[in-house]
Amino acid sequence: MVRALLILAAANAALSIPMAMLVKRDFSKCGRVSIPMAVWTGAAMHGNALLLLAIAWFDRGSLGAPSILTSAAGGFFAIAGAALIYLGRSAYADFSRVYGLKEDELIDRGVYRWSRNPQYVGYALFLGGVSLAALSVWAFVLTLSFALFIHCYIVSVEEPLLRAAFGRAYESYLRQTARYFRPPSGRRNDVNEKL
Repeated sequence: MVRALLILAAANAALSIPMAMLVKRDFSKCGRVSIPMAVWTGAAMHGNALLLLAIAWFDRGSLGAPSILTSAAGGFFAIAGAALIYLGRSAYADFSRVYGLKEDELIDRGVYRWSRNPQYVGYALFLGGVSLAALSVWAFVLTLSFALFIHCYIVSVEEPLLRAAFGRAYESYLRQTARYFRPPSGRRNDVNEKL
């Protein structure tokens, strides 16, 4: 079963590469993602998460017997990751922005004050937490592969498009906000106050 799930995960990963290039094309041509590309990106992200959950379940214990400590720590990271995903989506205030169907505003509120990519951080924490709870070698490998792909995607596709779309406002946001996460410093780090 693990082998079949790994083949599906590899196919999902392979299809994500042309998806990233087509998303870049959509943004260049239209300034947003087309509906088919939004469906594809959503299916790829959620498909990756579901495949990793299944792999973690069927491969659990391949790094050793899960303990109360690893299960609790994994559960904590998975819940923290799910919370970050939720907070990131909530900050968009419009579901059509979640998958890039509408790119009319630079989101710098809520959790986006501390991370330019809280949903990706959330997915990595969630998947890493599941991997830790299951102590699955394959789940860890897939989590690391996912994190590497997302980093390359952000740097080569998303950031240049946001820079072109939002100009100086995005440059200011880049200087003030960590790509992945910087804890709040106690003062409000609002881009609009600094412009």
